[in-house]
Order: sequence, then structure tokens, then C-alpha cells
Amino acid sequence: MFDRPSRSLPLLALLFIVPQSLFVIGDYIAVGLRFPLFRVQLVFQGITQPDGSLTTAITPSIITIIKEIQFIPSGMVGPVFGRTAVATYVWLAGLIVLLAAAALVISWQVLDNPDHSRYPGPLIFLAGGLFLVWAVIQFGVFFSGPVGYSIPVGVPFLWYSGYQLIQATKIRE
Repeated sequence: MFDRPSRSLPLLALLFIVPQSLFVIGDYIAVGLRFPLFRVQLVFQGITQPDGSLTTAITPSIITIIKEIQFIPSGMVGPVFGRTAVATYVWLAGLIVLLAAAALVISWQVLDNPDHSRYPGPLIFLAGGLFLVWAVIQFGVFFSGPVGYSIPVGVPFLWYSGYQLIQATKIRE
């Protein structure tokens, strides 16, 4: 799968396009998709009209990882070392590892540098593990808790891609 640049670079792009997690915050206060570089979420708000009726407003938002990191010192997500902040740090670590793996794949495939062929597979495995740890920190051991729940849909894809990279490395050696 990753043995030729014509196939590996589009698959590498998929690692950043496939959502890593579906999540629900609270009792459906918000739902969303978490991608490596950003998250898309819908926030549901009950609005009482002047006549006393209740309507629901749905606010969509795209929150980049940069914006999410800016939320931490501003206090929007709670304490600087609270659960959400630590989960954000873990997600950022997973993103950095995934970007490093992508750079090594590009170096290996495009620049034909075989010295960089050993590392991307294990790094992609590690990134998937860090994204899984994010879900455990944020939502609980079973990806569910009082703050909501998460379904880590993209982690198996990352692990499979890491496995394929390791296999491609063995073929080249």
C-alpha cells in the first residue's frame, strides 16, 4: 500500500482527512467530529421566546487545534491542568507525532530517502494511541462518562496504516 509514492501520498493525506473521533458532550449539549487538525461541532441551545415557547438553536463551529490551545490560558476550558486541558495537550502530542510521520513518509517516498522508511509506521501507531488516550482522559476509560462519550473511529485506520508502513519497510529491506 505504501510501497509507491503514487499510492502512499494520497493515503497519507487520508490520515488527516478521516475523523479520528465522533463525540457527544454532556446530554447532547454538543456533538461533533474530531479531525487531527480541527474539530467540527454543533452546539444545541434552548432559547425561550418572548411568548414563553422554547426553541432550539443549533450553532455550528470549526475549532482548530491552535484555537483550542488558546482556550486553555483564557480559562474557557477550565483550569490549565484540568482534564480538558490535559486531553488537549495529549491530542497536540498525537498531532505532532502524526506530522513527524507524514514528513518522514514524504522524505522517504518523494525524496527517495530510504533511511527514513523505518520510523513512520511506529510513529503513526503512536499517534493513534495518543488520540485514544485523549478519549480516555476526556471521557473516561470506556470512552463514556458524565461529560459525554466518544467513538474513536479513526484510530483503527491509523493503526492499519502504521501496520502497512511497517510491512512496506520490510519489503524494501
